[in-house]
Amino acid sequence: MKKPIGRTALAAQFHSSIAIRPSRKRLAVALAGACAAMSATHVWAQNQASSDSALPQIVVSPQQESDLNKPSTAGGRLELTPLETPASVTVISGDTIRERGYQTLLDAETRAPGITSVPFSGNGNNSLSARGFYGPNSISQLYDGMQLYNAGGVVTFPFDPWNVERVEFLNGPASVLYGTGFIGGAVNVVPKKPDFSKQSNEVQLSAGSFGTWRQAIDSTGAINDRLAYRINASRTSSDGWMEHGRNDSLTVSAALSWKATDALTLTLSNDYGDINPGSYEGTPIANGSYVPSLRYKNFNVDDADVRFTENRTYLRARYQLTPDVVFNNDVYLIKHERRYKETYTYAYNPVTGNVARSNYRDILGYQTQYGDHGYATINGDLLGRKNQLVVGFDLNRSTYDRNDNTNSAGNFPGANTISANSSSSGSFVQGTTASMRYLYRVTLDQAGVFLQDRHQLADQWSLTGGVRGDNYQSKRDDMLSGTSATGNINAMSWNTGVVFTPVHNTSLYAQYAVASDPATSLASISASQMQYAVSRGKQVEVGVKQSLWDGKLDWTLAAYRIIKSNLLTSNVGTPLLSDTVGQQSSRGLEATIAFKPTRDWRIEANASVLQARFDNFSTTSGNTVTVYNGYLPQFVPKRTGNLFVAWAFLPQWEVRTGAHYVSDRYSDNAQKNRLPAYTVLDAGLAWRPSERLKFDLRVDNLADKIYAASTYANSSTQWILGAPRSYTLTMNYAF
Repeated sequence: MKKPIGRTALAAQFHSSIAIRPSRKRLAVALAGACAAMSATHVWAQNQASSDSALPQIVVSPQQESDLNKPSTAGGRLELTPLETPASVTVISGDTIRERGYQTLLDAETRAPGITSVPFSGNGNNSLSARGFYGPNSISQLYDGMQLYNAGGVVTFPFDPWNVERVEFLNGPASVLYGTGFIGGAVNVVPKKPDFSKQSNEVQLSAGSFGTWRQAIDSTGAINDRLAYRINASRTSSDGWMEHGRNDSLTVSAALSWKATDALTLTLSNDYGDINPGSYEGTPIANGSYVPSLRYKNFNVDDADVRFTENRTYLRARYQLTPDVVFNNDVYLIKHERRYKETYTYAYNPVTGNVARSNYRDILGYQTQYGDHGYATINGDLLGRKNQLVVGFDLNRSTYDRNDNTNSAGNFPGANTISANSSSSGSFVQGTTASMRYLYRVTLDQAGVFLQDRHQLADQWSLTGGVRGDNYQSKRDDMLSGTSATGNINAMSWNTGVVFTPVHNTSLYAQYAVASDPATSLASISASQMQYAVSRGKQVEVGVKQSLWDGKLDWTLAAYRIIKSNLLTSNVGTPLLSDTVGQQSSRGLEATIAFKPTRDWRIEANASVLQARFDNFSTTSGNTVTVYNGYLPQFVPKRTGNLFVAWAFLPQWEVRTGAHYVSDRYSDNAQKNRLPAYTVLDAGLAWRPSERLKFDLRVDNLADKIYAASTYANSSTQWILGAPRSYTLTMNYAF
């Protein structure tokens, strides 16, 4: 087998034509040229399209339509409204995300009820926690319904909200929809699509604290009666709020839709992302808290290199066989590359003023995934009542090649000590002499079939249910020993729920769901872990949803209990080893409210209260057995809350504010390493001098709160701090 080398061919070609760090002058010229080109396209398209095409508008005041009555795919492929869905679903539109000034998708995702983040570069800065469970093997993230079988628990795409049409959240088990890895919930990011109805173009420019610059452009419209396109790109660069914090990202997406016939539409899309997130891995702590003088210090090596690239290509077909039967099919190819060259563990000695660094990792990983996903939607009658049925399949193959410098014990060797006040952090080779080696390849084949149905039992009653079966076959080829290992896992999941509508726009529901999580990342599974089957989980949920006063007031309340059995977690004393947990459970309440008393005011809030615990978990260290029954699992907060208020105090002006609260969490299962609770405030002011032009000033972390946003699992020596107060001024121009 040939050892993979270098960056992917597509990324190499892309970078040869577009500089990652263009000068501002070159960037201005490029944007001017792009604007001119799109203006010409706009004029041409107006001659081809109908005369009633309208320019896009960035709406400041809200519509009065209830979000609970808007169909989506958040709860399934039947495109039900939240009022029709017997589960907790939330949809945040891309316009709302951009209007509030969120710079990353993670910022937007953590404003959904019960969703918190655990960002560090080892998981791609993109891991989530929900309903008592943490990580991408329990809360999976999808892009346009496509799941990446994450290798090593790393998820990095998508990350930029510019290309987002909406983000859908399903809290609780979602295995019937997507397979294993969804006991805690699912997040699906739906990108913008080509628009046949109108030609629209938009440019965004922003500048912010710490040398932060952002440029973005979007264009869509009809080429003729049969073809429509969408092209968008965004680039962000920053010096970072900490020293040596330089980072940048680039995303480019393109899609072309073709109405081959009146019944058949084909869409070819490609999405590319390149992220250089910077080298910040946190600050060392002392006596269980941060050291104020070290807040802005970066203790990674000066030549650290962390980079993620990803490219997704898919061909989507939608065929309207009859007025009541539609078939959808996606064929796709995903390629990603992960690069880590850094030291990421720090310990501070307040007596000497020195910082000891360890874990000098040098990793290069390549993953390729391709597959076919198809399903048919059938609308009709059964026993004289409306019935909606979905039947589908999934086929996937993933290959993952891992190169790194771990030793025979599975550790990243290397150590070095520097002064906490040193202006230079030295180079990578000063800490280790271990060289990178081609370690293994994991090949994962997945096949699944699923069914989902909704039947209208009576005028006020509906029944929804689904079932899914998956088979996972894995093979790991060890390149050092020349040995191979294989595994075979079967997983079955199902759910059923009932919705009762006693009065108009009011739903009472109950649901029971059975789901499964992989014991570890299947795309990078070790030979020893292949003996473990999937972890089983089951949930009971009841709730109420209601829309009042013609959509001016929406509120929801859900209560749930989840039990998960036979899962793996890292050993408290030796994190490289795994312990088996007999049972872990959680129960909680989630509530949301959206109040729009007038077109000038919006008030939105959500909160969650959670009790998560190990029910059957003990571990052995030497001759000592420790029982952790009743302990809180790592990275799980007991309470979360979000508040957003906006007031259009003048016809062209709007002021807004928000608050994000997360309670205490622990980075370890022994509850020794505590991350304190925090509340972060933000504010914004928007001015629209015309329908085409908008200016927005955003202030993040308004009170300049110093808080631990995250840390590495089981870490007792460092925190990854949240960003300090920052300012961002953004201009949007539509034409």
